[in-house]
Amino acid sequence: MSASLATLYRTADACAPCDSSSAPSATTAPASSEWREVYQALIHPRRVTMDDQESLYLYNAHAGLLQLEGQALSTWHWGIEGPRVMLVHGWESRSTHWHAWVPALLAAGFRVSALDLPAHGHSSGSTTDVIQSGRAVLAFARQLGAVHGVVAHSMGSAASLYAFAHGMAVRASVHLAGPASVRRVLQSAARAGGLDAQGTMALLHAFEQRTGQPLDEMELPALAHGLRHPALIAHDPADREVPFSESRQLAGVWPQARLLEAPGLGHRRILRDPKVIEDGVRALMAG
Repeated sequence: MSASLATLYRTADACAPCDSSSAPSATTAPASSEWREVYQALIHPRRVTMDDQESLYLYNAHAGLLQLEGQALSTWHWGIEGPRVMLVHGWESRSTHWHAWVPALLAAGFRVSALDLPAHGHSSGSTTDVIQSGRAVLAFARQLGAVHGVVAHSMGSAASLYAFAHGMAVRASVHLAGPASVRRVLQSAARAGGLDAQGTMALLHAFEQRTGQPLDEMELPALAHGLRHPALIAHDPADREVPFSESRQLAGVWPQARLLEAPGLGHRRILRDPKVIEDGVRALMAG
């Protein structure tokens, strides 16, 4: 995967069971090697390795497994009592990237659970998309039982919005630098890949074939009915991977959401910022 396309997918940082690595045939979409290259880049996340600090957090966690559509997803759990908070990482990330949040949540009296999404971290698979990731969040919630709150970053935020719209209920959630439109992500990837109008349409069609759902199902009008709880939405106005306008639009349709500007943190450092963590934990405690 090229670095530029990886960045664009994180900008969205989207499968009924299907051959997840296959693209539509030329009989169902215009034949173009360019759009196929973009499509393949957008469904194949690169795995990232752990540093020593992240490894220590897994050493102190209870490990588990979640079976989803023939894949084994790794899950991680800290704490033994209190309301449960689920952590959902972003594209080309992993559960260990929440290492700064875990002690703060435990200190506030929460239990903490995280999962490596399909094709990420210790989980199996080589391809995924935001809708399959949303189904993973739903399945994890069912496995856990009651979930008090969710903290989600980037593509993980979009996956959580899908889960909320499909029946997952929480008391509060925190969303960090997430997208509000999968369609815009795909269109941005098409522009970065130099696709013309026909190639762009082929790319959009490929994602709809992969997921078995129209892209409109991942747009805010279709997701809004799941936004029934209080939320904190934090984003750096100068984020170069996911535009701040995405969070502004999400906050605009979420009646109980508060939008927090987090300048100078970029797309990744927001995960480790003490002020964002403090505000996020407070929002979860108030839920």
